[in-house]
Amino acid sequence: MKISFDKKADALAIVFKEGRVSRDDEIAKNVFAGFDRANELVEIQILDISKTDAPWFTVEAAARYLNKSERTILRWIESGKLKPKKVGREYRFSPTDLEKLVS
Repeated sequence: MKISFDKKADALAIVFKEGRVSRDDEIAKNVFAGFDRANELVEIQILDISKTDAPWFTVEAAARYLNKSERTILRWIESGKLKPKKVGREYRFSPTDLEKLVS
């Protein structure tokens, strides 16, 4: 995994594997998940990073980031392994919390 910040573009990129992005999905405002042709997650980009308080991942984005199912993420919330912020009816995860699970 590689994390980089492009000051000129004001964008943060989290690259999970080398490859060419063939499709981008906006998973939150100014947050894009890039997928290759095999529909595998290649990278996540957060745009206008200096204007953002903190980027947050949805359950779907966290599942893809951790290569787990959404149901597993929900089980981890119920067991206390993950402690998300609740925004309305949705859970949000900080990148720092998810990074702790990866390492």
